[in-house]
Amino acid sequence: MKKLIQLLIAIIFTTAMSQDTEIEIKNLSINNGYNNFGTSYFGKNIVFSSSNGNHLNLYNGAIKADDITTKKMFYKSDTHVTSVTFSKDLKTMYFTRSLFGEDNTIKYDKNKRSVIAIFKAIRASDGSWGNISPLPFNSENYDVGHPALSNDGKKLYFSSNMPGSQGSDIYVVDILGGDKFSTPQNLGSGVNSKGKELYPFVSSSNQLYYASTGMGGFGGMDIYVVDLNDKNSKAKLLPKPINSKFDDFSYIYNESTKQGFFSSNRPGGKGGDDIYFFKENEVKEEEVVVKKEVKKEECSQKLIGTVFLNATQKRISSVLVKLKNDDNKVVEKFKTDESGKFNFELKCSKKYKLEASRKGYKTSERLMITNSEDKIVFKKNLFVTKALPKGMKESFSYVGTVDFEYNEWDLLPRYTYELDKAVMVMKDNPKLTIYFESHTDSRAPTDFNMELSEKRIEVLKEYVGFKGIFRKRFSGKAFGETKPINKCVKGIICTDEEYLENRRTTFILKEKK
Repeated sequence: MKKLIQLLIAIIFTTAMSQDTEIEIKNLSINNGYNNFGTSYFGKNIVFSSSNGNHLNLYNGAIKADDITTKKMFYKSDTHVTSVTFSKDLKTMYFTRSLFGEDNTIKYDKNKRSVIAIFKAIRASDGSWGNISPLPFNSENYDVGHPALSNDGKKLYFSSNMPGSQGSDIYVVDILGGDKFSTPQNLGSGVNSKGKELYPFVSSSNQLYYASTGMGGFGGMDIYVVDLNDKNSKAKLLPKPINSKFDDFSYIYNESTKQGFFSSNRPGGKGGDDIYFFKENEVKEEEVVVKKEVKKEECSQKLIGTVFLNATQKRISSVLVKLKNDDNKVVEKFKTDESGKFNFELKCSKKYKLEASRKGYKTSERLMITNSEDKIVFKKNLFVTKALPKGMKESFSYVGTVDFEYNEWDLLPRYTYELDKAVMVMKDNPKLTIYFESHTDSRAPTDFNMELSEKRIEVLKEYVGFKGIFRKRFSGKAFGETKPINKCVKGIICTDEEYLENRRTTFILKEKK
């Protein structure tokens, strides 16, 4: 009966997007605790990017029914290699690689921003790849990456933030033979936005699929399609479950089998970015008819969290955590266990306030707003500070948190509630200073994690400075993955909840000595 209900729910959802198909997705066997993404067809196999250490390399996997179960090294480099495309005869490869740090590239300079570029390689008779050469429109000053060949092999599509772009736009060049290409042409407003357009793929019928952050989709990166046969075609958003509120990208599609692959960092995966298989199934007419008999359940979400002492690793038990609604009324209470954990069931698209209290500690609170996506899990940690004994002069101290989207450093308005409160207090108390700490989990490459932490620290400093706080009153430090609060270090595969514990950005507001 349960399976029947699930099937009917899937049919209802699919019917809303199409009258004759539903989409089934599956997380692949080759996914693990690292990043796996960026698929490309290579004959009957799939080539994809994977990070099993400090660098992203290319791997080869055989397609078996609805899965990829094998993983063999395809192309190894001393720097990051991703996003590959092949000619039909499989003798020419275009791929994305960091511009600095290897033969045939510019010597690494730590003072310069690391950029990506597209390289061309030729396959030798023994199957190895050689004659590697950079494409002529690469540059030290901007990114060029994510190549995709047209079905006839005469055009090369790619993403770049070269001058003239709104953000990172999709471009195309004609392949003129040898190592010659036409001048890159921006695909224009029908494809590009003020956000980032990345990971293009062209199907056999000349449909351009790509990911975008700037078109107001479900959230994060979303996958769109444009018909290249029609100059007036506008980008169309692909439906759920292909897209989600998280990053969905690197979509490839076999129009004959109506199957394909895409990458996503949505909850429930095995690593940071995972590869998913999908297929379109026909829906029988009689199944569509019974959809009205299914009662839609109320949208709900789950909140999990841990109470810590200040910004340390010490977990606090017996803390009373209250969940309050938008009218400041207590909806539910929870007392933390020995590991400091708490959890609540929430309704979608609602405002809540979390309040943590225990005798001997200062009460802590934070705001959260749920979205409209059903059955997802939020992670919100709380930090409390000890109250001083009576008669002892108290030095003001407050610990707060700031949330960021996964792998992003943009500070979104919905995540500044606690920081804005701290800034208001600082304006009324000139002796107060604020110190930031930014931490990540261990799944991405170490250098990337540290860079991400550093960018978040700089964004926070800029924000409080813009709000009128003088430079000498704020400081911060990036830690990347170096200070986990649990066992989840490189090489250890953990649960989503455990990874979430390590992804934290905190601040401490205290009196200047």
